Amino acid sequence: MARKVIIEVIYAPVVGGSEMLAFNLCRAWQERGIKVRICCLYRREGALLPALEAAGIPCDLPDVERLPMWRRWVHMWRYFRVVRPRALHVHHLNLLVNVLVPAYMAGCFRVVYTEHSSYGIGKTPWMRVALPVISLLVRRFTCVSQYLAVVFRGWGVPRRIITIYNGVDVRRYRPNTARPEMSPVLHIGAVGRLVEEKDYPTLLQAFALLKGRVRFFAEIAGDGPLGSTLRMQARTLGLSDVVHFKGRCDNVSAFLRELDVYVLSSRHEGLPIAIMEAMATALPVVATRITAIPEVVEDGVTGLLVEPGNAQALAHAIMDLAADPARRRQLGEAGMRRVLSTYTIQHASRSYGRYLGIEETDKAAS
Repeated sequence: MARKVIIEVIYAPVVGGSEMLAFNLCRAWQERGIKVRICCLYRREGALLPALEAAGIPCDLPDVERLPMWRRWVHMWRYFRVVRPRALHVHHLNLLVNVLVPAYMAGCFRVVYTEHSSYGIGKTPWMRVALPVISLLVRRFTCVSQYLAVVFRGWGVPRRIITIYNGVDVRRYRPNTARPEMSPVLHIGAVGRLVEEKDYPTLLQAFALLKGRVRFFAEIAGDGPLGSTLRMQARTLGLSDVVHFKGRCDNVSAFLRELDVYVLSSRHEGLPIAIMEAMATALPVVATRITAIPEVVEDGVTGLLVEPGNAQALAHAIMDLAADPARRRQLGEAGMRRVLSTYTIQHASRSYGRYLGIEETDKAAS
């Protein structure tokens, strides 16, 4: 049996940055006639499953998280023996250790590993030790920003690491030309899991500073373990009438098209696709000046950057945009042009395709 399929290995069928990159890459390759699958190692349920089904992308759910490592390797070896991938694209180091040995044992030696963040690796001693070694065992080690490349090289990763920026499907994420520019109420939005690194408490404090000064309504799309705590904080700050926790959002593109301003208050990120999606929608972005975000959001050109954990600075930046619709439009349009020139899924799929052997196969076929 010939090896034809490309497998994207992700954590779970959830709507996160790495998961959405894998999904969008699969769609881009599928349109070119490339056979693809997604393999979710650790969970069987998630909001991404309906989208995968609608797109006709096969999804495998081995759910090996509770197994000891040797049983994970046996399970994944059997899986690869049946599916016979010609290449694997694995997102995150903790997933790579589950599949690298089984893939090699099953005869698949083209493994590309992409890291999206240094956050978990930096907190986990065994990962810091393993990263430089494992990076030598894969066909290509890529990361999603220059910032991460510098961090990983500082941890001993060889200089062969490659940066490939995340990509947005700009056919799906596009401006809402019908939305009035002078809406009397500023509609502010954020997308992301309700987890510690997103620092939503600071965002809620900024909203409290805005209340009474700006007419606004804010929506936070996403779920996570801090949901009840954040809702309680919003009530305590008297924000119940102006802040809505939307929960899981199955149509982020439609959600973004209803906004006037996009905000990101994180203390740590890899390279958030959500920011690129907002920029593709021609939204002005207010974000924290952390990790790789300045590589995408140029302060005063494609958005506004503030220091992390500073609710007053965050509120002040939003107030500036609330008072100046022309500047909102200028920043939003500049951000959209930046995405179209650099951060499309077509760019990303061609770059990954070179290392996964897709481009080689296409050239041979032609």
